[in-house]
Amino acid sequence: MKKMKRIVERRLLLRAVTIRDAPILTKWFNHQDNVRFMSPIIRGRKHTLREIKKEIKSLDREYERSFMVVEKKTKKTIGYAGIDDIFQLDKRGEIYFIIGDKSEQGKGYGKEIVALLLEYAFHKLRLHSVSASAVVENKASLAILVKSGFKRIGVRRDYNNIQGKYVDEMLFDLLDREYFRKRK
Repeated sequence: MKKMKRIVERRLLLRAVTIRDAPILTKWFNHQDNVRFMSPIIRGRKHTLREIKKEIKSLDREYERSFMVVEKKTKKTIGYAGIDDIFQLDKRGEIYFIIGDKSEQGKGYGKEIVALLLEYAFHKLRLHSVSASAVVENKASLAILVKSGFKRIGVRRDYNNIQGKYVDEMLFDLLDREYFRKRK
């Protein structure tokens, strides 16, 4: 397997997830504040260290690229991000991200993480379309996606049951031509 290079933005870098990351991911995935807006696969159950290690070992690089988000200056791991639902035939994928370290939230890292994911998606994977979604209550993620150039393409009504309340999920996408035009 080809070794993945690190992707570097101003303050952050993305590196491939390894088994050594399992303890921190287990901690983050079991913290309700961190996962309340995430997919039901993450927020819908308790995660064990053993399960997380198994997930990391079984990652299918044809379908998903998972990264740890590292603060360059301190080398501190602050988040988890990636691109899944990668289909090379259609040249598309979907991004996700979490700033798991609560002390690092609210510092503008989300926009940098998305910029790194888009760089990887459009330059390395040469995707044509990248999608993302966020529940309407996740104001920070919605703002990050819009600032990053994503277009709102739809709504899944009452799609997620979050803490006993059904909420809508906003759907976004960004095409390669829009991404490259914005960077000229």
